Amino acid sequence: MGQSLQYFFQQLLNGLSIGSIYAMIAVGYSMVYSILYMINFAHGDIYIFGTFIAFALWKAGLPIPAVVVLACLAGALVGLVVERTVYRPVRFANRIVPMITALGVAMVLRTISQVIWGAETLPFLQLIPNTTISIGGLRIFSQQVLVVGTSLVCMVAFTLIIEKTKLGKATQCIMQDINLSRIMGIQVDTIIPLIYGLGGFMGVVGGILFASYYNAISINLGLLGTLKAWAAAMLGGVGSFYSPFLGGLILGVAEAMAGAYLGPAYKDAVGYLVIVAVLLFRPTGLFGKPRIEKV
Repeated sequence: MGQSLQYFFQQLLNGLSIGSIYAMIAVGYSMVYSILYMINFAHGDIYIFGTFIAFALWKAGLPIPAVVVLACLAGALVGLVVERTVYRPVRFANRIVPMITALGVAMVLRTISQVIWGAETLPFLQLIPNTTISIGGLRIFSQQVLVVGTSLVCMVAFTLIIEKTKLGKATQCIMQDINLSRIMGIQVDTIIPLIYGLGGFMGVVGGILFASYYNAISINLGLLGTLKAWAAAMLGGVGSFYSPFLGGLILGVAEAMAGAYLGPAYKDAVGYLVIVAVLLFRPTGLFGKPRIEKV
C-alpha cells in the first residue's frame, strides 16, 4: 500500500471512529426533534451529566459493565424527569418558549455538574486496554474497534426497537401527527417521555465512548455534544431515525480529512461548511424527509 493511500485510509478510520460517537449522540437528539420539532439545547448537558455519573461510579470502584449500564440508565432517568417537569408544560407554547426552557435546563445541569465535579478537565476511564493492530501498515486501535462496534450494535438494537416493538410503531405514528395519534388511542404522554429517556440513554453511551476515546471529561463537552448532534442531524436530515446516524459518520470523516490535509485549525470549519453546502441543495439534509408541521 502506497504511503499516501495508507495515510488516507488511516484518516478515514479515524473519521469513522469519531463519527460513530457523533452518530450515537445525534440519534438521541434527533429522536426528540423528529417528534416535537423542538431544538433540545439540553441534550448535550444531559448526556455529559450521565457521563459524569459514570465517572463517579468508576471512582467508587464499581466494575466497568456496571458503570456503563447504571450511567446510561441515569441518563435515561434525567431525560424522563426533564420532559415531565420542564418540557411537557410548554409543549404547545410558542416555539421560542421551549427553546428558552431548554437553554435553562442546560444551564441548570451544567451548574450542578460544575458544583459536584468542578470545571477542570478530568481523566476518564479506559473501557478496554488501548492496544494496536497493524494491517498492511494501517494502525487499528482497540478503542476504535470498540467505538465503531458499539455504535453499530446500538444502531441495530435501536432499529429493532423502532421497527418491531409497539413503542417504535407508536413513535412513528406520533412523528406523522401527534394529535391524530392521540385520537387513535396512542398514549402520547407516555410514549414521548420514553423517547426522551431513550434519547438520554443513547446520548450517555456516546458520551462514555467519547470520554473514553480521549481519556478526558469536562463540563464543556456538553455544549460541544449539542453542537455536534445538531450538525450531524441537520447533515443527515430529520424525519428519519437513521439519517442522523449517517450524518454523524459523514461529519466525522469530513473533520478527520480536513484536519489531516488542511490542518487542525480547519477541522471544525470544514465540517460545518459541508453541512451548509448540503443544505443549500437539500434543505431536508442528505437522507431526511420533508417535515410535517404539527398544529
